[in-house]
Parts: sequence; C-alpha cells; structure tokens
Amino acid sequence: MRIVLLRLSALGDVLRVLPAWANLGRAFPGARFQAVVEDRHAFLLAPMPWLEPVVVRRSRLANPLSALGELRRVAGELRGADASLDFHGILKSALAPWMADLPERWGDGLAREGARFLQTRPLPFRRQTRYAQALGLAGAFGLDRGVAGLGEFHPALADAPLPDPGPVWAGDGRPRTVLVPGASRRGAIKRWPLRHWIALAERLKGRHQLRWSLGPEEEDLRSWLPAATGVEALPPLGLWHLAAALRQADRVVAPDTGLLHLAVVLGVQAVGIYGGSDPVVAGLPEGAGTVLRTGIECSPCRERNCQRRQCLEELEPDLVAAAL
Repeated sequence: MRIVLLRLSALGDVLRVLPAWANLGRAFPGARFQAVVEDRHAFLLAPMPWLEPVVVRRSRLANPLSALGELRRVAGELRGADASLDFHGILKSALAPWMADLPERWGDGLAREGARFLQTRPLPFRRQTRYAQALGLAGAFGLDRGVAGLGEFHPALADAPLPDPGPVWAGDGRPRTVLVPGASRRGAIKRWPLRHWIALAERLKGRHQLRWSLGPEEEDLRSWLPAATGVEALPPLGLWHLAAALRQADRVVAPDTGLLHLAVVLGVQAVGIYGGSDPVVAGLPEGAGTVLRTGIECSPCRERNCQRRQCLEELEPDLVAAAL
C-alpha cells in the first residue's frame, strides 16, 4: 500500500501533524509513505526516515505562472498511490492528488478554497486543536482499514534519534526549564514583554535550572540578557541539536511558536503563553502541557498590528511561575 500525506506549511503546522503521521507509520509498517512538504520544511522529516519526502518548491508554488506546472510535477510523483490524506485543506494541497487521479483522497475536515470538492473522503468540520484535527484524520483512515487507536496523541519524537547537543545541563537535581522569549518576525505579536521574561527568570532561578533559548532573531539579546539575569543561554544550535537539548529538559515555556510545538512532539511538558492565539485551534494535546492567557474580550484575534497587546501585557509573571 502506498499512502500520500500532505502538509505544505508552516513549520509549527508540520510539527503538529507529526504525531498523526507517526501513528500511521506504526499502524502500517509495510506501507510506503510519501510526505508532500515544501522545500523549506523538508528537513523536519529527517527523524522519521520511513517518510519519503516529495518536495514542493515554494518559489514555484507561490508564482501563479509556475504553480500549475509545479503541481503537475508533484502529481507525477504521486501517481499510482492508493490514498492521500490531506492535512492542509487548501486548493494547492488538494490539487496534486486530484491531478494524480488517486482513488481515495481524504480530507481532515478543514477545507478552504474549494479543496473539499477535490476530496473523495472529506471528514466533517469540527472546531478543535490542529493536533486533534490531524489525529482525527489518521484515526478515521485507520478505522476504515480496521485499525483502531490512531487518533490518540503520542509525542512523535520522544524516542527519535537526535544528535548530541553537548553538555548544556548540570546535574544539580533542580528541574530543567527552558525559557523561549522569541518568535519569528511574522509572529512578533506573540512575544511576551521582555520585562515579564526577566521577572519570571528572577522568580524561578533559585528553584529551577534555567536556560534561555535564543534563536537568530534574538542575537541582540544574547549579548546582554544572560549576564543581566544570571541565566545561561543555550549555545547557538541547529534545530535537531536544539531539539536534543530541549528533550533533556523538564519544562519549556514559550509563546505559540514552533519551539513550543517542538517541545510537545518531543514529549517535554510545555507551558504556552498565549495572547491573541486561539486557545482551541492553537491549543495543546491533553496532558502535553498548559496554555496560559488572560482571555480578555478582544482575544483571540488575528490582528498582527495591534498596538495595545493588552492580552500579553496583563499576563503576569506570577501566573506563569505558579504554573511551573
């Protein structure tokens, strides 16, 4: 049996489908799995070598003059597969298996741009987390094949082979906690105020072994934040070395960003600091962590240019410290 799995973007969304994909891989060990992902995120499949990447070139997919040709190329690689499972639900993700004329084209219930009309087995829409949405599709496909339990969450990378991050933790017996103050430029509205992070570190550093996780967007913080707070930063690491360092931690505190969801799929308890993010759709699987938010009247929202950021300003460090 050959099964096609589709999720084009973005980094956090690809991470959120990995538990469902891992369940499918365990349930059908003799199947051939093709994973359709954009070139910028194909590296996320590295810890799951049984997934065969079908790489979509984002530059061509984003160009109206070349998008159809790119989808035809992808469809050619999919032709002959038994079924596709669309974990994205947009026109571009639905077109490739339709153009490949696959006999079963499953959808996870969240379909936009007419994608549902290209699917032969669309699930009904449910308002739920993206984790549950993906697991629901895996579960429905499994039941159709007589296999139960594929809708249950398991951290997909808890036991995946990862490179050695080096000596980043001391063995002093305190709980190991990673603080992630950053977010991408596009997701900058999700950043908790830096003064709150500094106050949180001050409350925790006697009882927790703390490390800052500072990515390329936070290089300016690396020059002064560790010295100012007395909390070491993890060294600059590639994603999988960073994942290995996170997996050695007991807690990760982060906004609704890729590193929060990386912690979830690694099996590390996560504390999510949510401002405008929807606590249902962008929430965490049961038992994987805690979502903290103020819940003020105007949240959740998708306003990236909000100037007040009241939903994050009013989320006090004491609340986060108590959750830890």
